[in-house]
Amino acid sequence: MDEHLPWHDPLWQQVQQRRAADRLPHALLLAGPTGLGKLMFARRLAQALLCESPAAEGNACGQCRSCRLFRAGSHPDYSVVQPEDEQKSGEGDLSTGDTGSSKKKKSKVIKIDQIRDLCAFLGYTAQYGGYKIALLEPADQLNVNAANSLLKTLEEPPGTCLLLLVAARPARLPATVRSRCQLIRFDRPSVALALPWLTARIGSDLNPAMMLDVAGGSPLVALSYAEGDRWRRRRELAESYDQTLTGRLDPILAAEAWTQGDLAENLRWLIGWHTDLIRLRMNAVDQPIPQGLKPMNPEPPRLSHPDLRPLLRRWAARPAPRVLFERLDAAVRLHTLCTTAQVNAPLLLEAFLSEAADG
Repeated sequence: MDEHLPWHDPLWQQVQQRRAADRLPHALLLAGPTGLGKLMFARRLAQALLCESPAAEGNACGQCRSCRLFRAGSHPDYSVVQPEDEQKSGEGDLSTGDTGSSKKKKSKVIKIDQIRDLCAFLGYTAQYGGYKIALLEPADQLNVNAANSLLKTLEEPPGTCLLLLVAARPARLPATVRSRCQLIRFDRPSVALALPWLTARIGSDLNPAMMLDVAGGSPLVALSYAEGDRWRRRRELAESYDQTLTGRLDPILAAEAWTQGDLAENLRWLIGWHTDLIRLRMNAVDQPIPQGLKPMNPEPPRLSHPDLRPLLRRWAARPAPRVLFERLDAAVRLHTLCTTAQVNAPLLLEAFLSEAADG
């Protein structure tokens, strides 16, 4: 069962109040930044609504027939819609009898056929006489045709059904879809609430406050940094980039290091660092102040990577501001190309790092 997260309590109470007053809508849009447990909340709510003997505070009992089926992923009145794996076949070699191998690639969108199947599912009578519940995640990945197909069900929901749309970027949903859902907004919890929760779940050799800061206040993102070697990897890449900028590491060798592990995440680190460089360079506190003048902002800029401030200040000191903006643009393009197109990522990284070293 999913963990009950402490920052969910106020939202859970609001939903239970609506339920008690028989004012639960037919569609809820669970929206907010990544790393707050929106999907966990949606599953918790779905199981509770399907439960035959709800416990205190509206939670599922965890023991009844419905709860057992829900945990097994076979409840007949519950359906999950997510981007599907697509089957791709290789060309093969007919001369050797090899007809090609099949590969699965994760689709990036929820397609219209999936929504048609979902609408048919919702049209059936609930087998257990209660709710029919559909969970769409991430709902912001509905393609245009799928979103349009969903509209009729949102406008005229069949029977006692509930649609749970989970989205980190709700603005990507058509306004016609958003307007037909009641919004449950997930905001990042206070440090006083998130830090004790995170501290209890990571190793003593890690700094939970720093990890939470780098995660932008999202506890589940911070917790993911503690898994495996992701946090150590980030520091190693920062040191590698520093060596490249100072001429101590060849860009070709550095590019090899950047392609190791999760390339998309590595490049997100790179974008974050360059954003911080601009913050530092444009803030008067981190620049020499002519005698007799006072800085416009007496506080240092808030950084996305505060633990790397010494390195970042050194990187920001040399290039002109225009160069920093150009380098940020280049980092964003690099991430886009390497994550959405078939490109030679090592070659693009070599070019990026070489240009940075020359700058």
